[in-house]
Amino acid sequence: MKAPKYPIYPLTLFFVLGMTFLFQLTQKWLWVAVSVFFILGLFKKYRPFIYLIFLPLGGLYQQQYYQIPADHYRNLLGAENTLCVAITEVLKSNDFQHRFYGKIVRVDQKKSLGKVLIVLDKKKSNNRPIRGDLLITKSQPKELPSRKNPGDFDYKDYLNKIKIYDQIKVRNNDFIIVKKNKSSFLDQLYLWNDKLEKKLDKSGLATVSKNTIKTLLLGKRDALDQELKNAYAKAGVIHVLAISGLHIGIIMLFLGVVLKPIKSIPGGHWIYVPSILTLLWGFAFFTGGSPSVIRAVTMFTGLVIAKYSLRVSNTFHLLVVSFFLLVVIYPPFLYQVGFQMSYLAVLGIIKLHPLFQKLWQPKNFILKKIWEITTVCLAAQIAVAPLSIYYFNQFPGLFLLSNWIILPFFGFFLMGSIGLLLLIGADHEIPVFSLAYDKVVAGLNESIFWIASQESFLFQNLSISTTVLLFIYILIILLYLLINHKKIKYLIAILSMLLFLQLYVIKVAWSTSQINKIWLLYQYENTVIGHHVGKSLTLYSSKKISQDEVFISNFKSEFSIDSVKIKAFKNTYVSDDFQLLILDKNVEYKIPGFFPTHLLITDDPKVNLDRVLDYLRPQKVICDGSNKPWNVARWQKSCEKRNIPFVNLNQQGAFPINL
Repeated sequence: MKAPKYPIYPLTLFFVLGMTFLFQLTQKWLWVAVSVFFILGLFKKYRPFIYLIFLPLGGLYQQQYYQIPADHYRNLLGAENTLCVAITEVLKSNDFQHRFYGKIVRVDQKKSLGKVLIVLDKKKSNNRPIRGDLLITKSQPKELPSRKNPGDFDYKDYLNKIKIYDQIKVRNNDFIIVKKNKSSFLDQLYLWNDKLEKKLDKSGLATVSKNTIKTLLLGKRDALDQELKNAYAKAGVIHVLAISGLHIGIIMLFLGVVLKPIKSIPGGHWIYVPSILTLLWGFAFFTGGSPSVIRAVTMFTGLVIAKYSLRVSNTFHLLVVSFFLLVVIYPPFLYQVGFQMSYLAVLGIIKLHPLFQKLWQPKNFILKKIWEITTVCLAAQIAVAPLSIYYFNQFPGLFLLSNWIILPFFGFFLMGSIGLLLLIGADHEIPVFSLAYDKVVAGLNESIFWIASQESFLFQNLSISTTVLLFIYILIILLYLLINHKKIKYLIAILSMLLFLQLYVIKVAWSTSQINKIWLLYQYENTVIGHHVGKSLTLYSSKKISQDEVFISNFKSEFSIDSVKIKAFKNTYVSDDFQLLILDKNVEYKIPGFFPTHLLITDDPKVNLDRVLDYLRPQKVICDGSNKPWNVARWQKSCEKRNIPFVNLNQQGAFPINL
């Protein structure tokens, strides 16, 4: 057995696999695995096995990262504490709340660690903190709520993966704000960012142009309205609306050209590359230093070294090194969609783009550039399409058209945006330049809206499982190896994978056909019951709903539902051993000969639940989202006295019952 030519590849692969799949094992077994692989590596014959040691090491590292330390605020909380929270990031506000990320730096007089989500009631708060402020409050952290319905975005899981486990809800009289003395270099960058934003708001630009510059250059990810972002997503070019690898790559190339004269001075080569990197990292922190920007700049740090250094030529090596460093420095990157898609896109461009370029090499300059854009987009899209379908359940069929429109001049557009922002920041706005910029932004958005409106080319409600996703990526890798090396073993492997994939699809189809469930779904101030059979869903709602409701679309994507029917609401649902009674404002529960197994309480009925429970003796009681919390608490106590299981959909989310 030979050792691999490039050790960084197996090292990274095994470490990431360990972080992903082995971190739930006990430390005892992980250390046993480390010992076994280490001992095997001592023998020359089995030396390559030493790389397998990174499997358990990845699991151990992940466990260590997510371990709650002794000085975490959760270990210091008592009955009532005074908390000092440093605001670390301002999030997008909704119609009712301002939201922030914060670090609890003190619990009473004790230093502490730990991040929280801060939710500030808009209607009952006049004072709003900014990044860097300290917030003093007696409001206590409470565990984050779980997702409500199948297919909904699991915000709790997302926050848990970035080590945020609780939220603090505050109102105007619940806190005071202590302004921090912002004297550090990073603080000055953030202040400069805020000043530029204020000057931009006062400029003569159209609102959509201002918000575009805020998004592209100031890191204000939520400046643009949701309708515009949805249009860009449907057109397959959502990546241009956030500071990503595309933007950092353009800025890198621009800096490479502008700073090139430095190379002509004595020793200038040693200043040239560090200057580019310093400016890239300065831009990253100027925009707020969000994980997505740090990720992009870290990735392009390797590419800068590869492109502009005389010593490094293999871009792929540096890409793998930057990937490994990022997941070691900040393990939550591994779970972030943007991180996964960024590296897959760059990997696709590095590996697949050269293959496509060989298919046709036009001599005409314009055709050559169009073909280059096409092959780059195809390479990136092939790499990220399966993951995009897995997460977002859709595929933009006109992505090539969108990229043909945007990419040829996006570099000039980005540089123009930078120039305009600098002019505005220096109080030298040129009206003609601003007017031209408005027209370009308006024309670009109109084109994207038109493409997004071609609904027949947007493939929605697609769904693939994690297993199918892995099958697809293995097939892509095998196809690449077959095209590159033209060996029969890769063809056999592809055919074998296709056979296994077919068998898996058949198995899933059979399992789906056996599904027969009642779902008590969560809706605020509404009662919704779903009957899920195979790939069909029948809904019963106490209020009028349409098939366009978000929770229905999410349910369809989660379970690959083909058909949805909405029928008239009923007060009883009976199927063999399952009998459900709806207890609503009518308070009708004495039905001759009918003693339900499940009781669903809705719409705050004025009822003595003790009497109802003694009469019906149900196996389970459920309260949905149409009830007031104080009533739910009272009814829960009645159930606890009788040892009847109680389900609160407002806390636990949708509740399934197998039929």
